[in-house]
Amino acid sequence: MVPAATARQLWLGAHFPRLPLEALLPASTGAAATGITEVNDPRRTIVACNDRAARQGIIVGMGLNAALALVPGLALQERRPAAEAALLDRLARWALQFTPVVSVESPDALLAEVRGSLELFGGAIALCRRAQAGLQSRGLQAVVALAPTPRGALWLARAGLRIAVTRAGAMPGLAARLPLSCLRWPADVTEALAGLGIRTVAELLRLPRDGFARRFGAALLEELDEGLGRRREPRRRHLVAERFDEQLELPAAAGSTAGLEPAAAQLLRRLGAFLRARASGLSELRVDLLHRDRAPTRVRLGLTRPAGDETHLRALLRERLGQSRLPAPVTGLRFRSGVLLPLQLREAGLFEQGRAADPRATARLLERLRARLGPDLVFGVCPVPEHRPERAWRIAEPGGITPLPGHWPASRPARPLWMLVAPQPLEGWDGVLVTGPERIETGWWDGHDVRRDYYVALTRSGVRLWIFRERPPGQGWFLHGVFG
Repeated sequence: MVPAATARQLWLGAHFPRLPLEALLPASTGAAATGITEVNDPRRTIVACNDRAARQGIIVGMGLNAALALVPGLALQERRPAAEAALLDRLARWALQFTPVVSVESPDALLAEVRGSLELFGGAIALCRRAQAGLQSRGLQAVVALAPTPRGALWLARAGLRIAVTRAGAMPGLAARLPLSCLRWPADVTEALAGLGIRTVAELLRLPRDGFARRFGAALLEELDEGLGRRREPRRRHLVAERFDEQLELPAAAGSTAGLEPAAAQLLRRLGAFLRARASGLSELRVDLLHRDRAPTRVRLGLTRPAGDETHLRALLRERLGQSRLPAPVTGLRFRSGVLLPLQLREAGLFEQGRAADPRATARLLERLRARLGPDLVFGVCPVPEHRPERAWRIAEPGGITPLPGHWPASRPARPLWMLVAPQPLEGWDGVLVTGPERIETGWWDGHDVRRDYYVALTRSGVRLWIFRERPPGQGWFLHGVFG
């Protein structure tokens, strides 16, 4: 009898047989023969190897001495569980594109409940193919399978069976194709069963249940029932962080910012997947250039509006890194996002295709300029309700200029486009006054009071100036601006 809750589920399982290798050497397929060894193991057992090592006879489970006798030039690295866990975490975030219910099966597998997503992705077979292709495009060797139970999906994937089983009643029929190794039971149990002539799950199911439970424990019997859909199996949902924070160690210390681009591109791809899974963007990205025995060099990318485009972020980062000076060789990179913000998606109208300007083009130009020149040299100017010309504006964020609250006169006199930083005395000026005076007499309350009569004047060469004379009358003339 299949529990109703189990019958409504469909689990996609992905097994990564080379995860220890791929967590350390993502592009090691064509490299020299390479093997990964277990850390706390007297035999230094090989837990993963690349294609070149496998072609020379290296197999998983082989001791280090035997491996070196077979391939004397075998390149070796120690397994790093932290790097494997980080890779699984990234893959779990990647799997969120298929379903919000993702579970990590340490140390080398993922599970995702996808029954509600079948129609969206074109059915069970199409979904499996898409997941398989997506993992392969990331340079990972994976086996993807589909089953009505999470444990059943793991069994199929570990056995290398790339099939989709949608009915729980079909699982016992596949038991003959499932070796005992796919159960991941303790070695002493597997050896005892092998001594009894048990090699597959089908042969295991023929044993008397009571006798099996007495000898091997009820917990293993419950695992069998969970895999076959006879018993419900609760799974812990994988929780993802709300901010991106990842670090990547460089294969060799980089003495220039040009050597950081491959590692930065890899972290940006991870960041892009992180943002796409949340349909979000970021307004700030903090990059730490890590050094050995000294504080990191900090680089900040500020965006004028939330964005998550990897190509644009790569261009901004290249500009900022090009302006950075390294106090010491860089041994690693760390990317940290600010608070994630929802992206404002814009849908083009029927007659806008190919004609409408990209509304993000201005923002991207500003971001490129800030990355190249520095954030303090790229800004906007915002008018404020103040009669003193030198105080009638303030620095503002480009593209988001909003005047401060206040009262503007209904008909305000014209102001020149070019204002001098400070008024300059006019000596020997003999032009013509065109309009004026406009009297500005204010500021007595803050100690910067002005008493001026402003005029629009015309020079003999036809240039229109904005000039004033201090009050009381009889004082000198000053130039304050030039009309365009």
